[in-house]
Amino acid sequence: MKLIIFLFFILNLIITDDKKDIPKLDLRNSDGLNLNFNLDGLFKNIEAPSEQILSQAHIDLIKENAKNYIVEPIKDNDIVVLETNLGTIKLKLFPNIAPNHCLNFKRLSNSGFYDGTIFHRVIPGFMIQGGDLLTRDGDPKNDGTGNAGWTVDAEFNEYKHERGILSMARSQDPNSAGSQFFICVNNAFHLDRNYTVFGKVIENDYVLDLITNIPSESKQILSMGKNKIPTDENIENWLTYKINKKTLYFKIPSSQTKDSYKVYIDNKIKNKHRPSIPVSIKKIRVINSN
Repeated sequence: MKLIIFLFFILNLIITDDKKDIPKLDLRNSDGLNLNFNLDGLFKNIEAPSEQILSQAHIDLIKENAKNYIVEPIKDNDIVVLETNLGTIKLKLFPNIAPNHCLNFKRLSNSGFYDGTIFHRVIPGFMIQGGDLLTRDGDPKNDGTGNAGWTVDAEFNEYKHERGILSMARSQDPNSAGSQFFICVNNAFHLDRNYTVFGKVIENDYVLDLITNIPSESKQILSMGKNKIPTDENIENWLTYKINKKTLYFKIPSSQTKDSYKVYIDNKIKNKHRPSIPVSIKKIRVINSN
């Protein structure tokens, strides 16, 4: 299959609409470099996302449509249907404890705001984060910095951040939630009463595991490095790459120079929480379960 190219804790990790530092992958242990992912056979049934790249004008139009969208009040039998290229997740909203967040999420979902975006930040054992429209502008560097153009005040509550919980991302300002959300893939009680819980997965939580099992871009690129250059290869066709006192060798593609390939590898290694295979949110809709 063709490989697609493109949060003591509260103070150290903030699940955010802004770009913040994320936990560092410790590569000092040599075992971390002995990676052997066979991606050709892994996730072979994943459908590759094919959503078009959006211009700034189109992004602004989607925001304006969401802002003007007439959303119906949340009903007791409303459910969230979240379609991804790995499967469909169903969730239940909690309008009794976070009415504004639930209504905001329904507005964004049913206006099509989330359609074609990706889960840009995936941390196994913690959470998956999505909801940033800027993941559709063709510039991976600004992913995680987007918003809906407005904010929702915090509605902190007593629900615990356990596996399957739907919660809202924000910056250091408690009242800065906008469009980005996250779903816990494990218990994360250090987030309790600091982020607004407003729903929970009720069906197909196995999709969470499919998402977190995809190697990050960093792990994937490191798995391509070799400990030595094969004896029958021309050394000029290989890039020598040093990382944490380890030396890896990468064969330079014919379409790239040694310098351009090094920049490419540098950028991939930085992406410790971006899946190497994009996890697309095809669409999210809040519908009547009847």
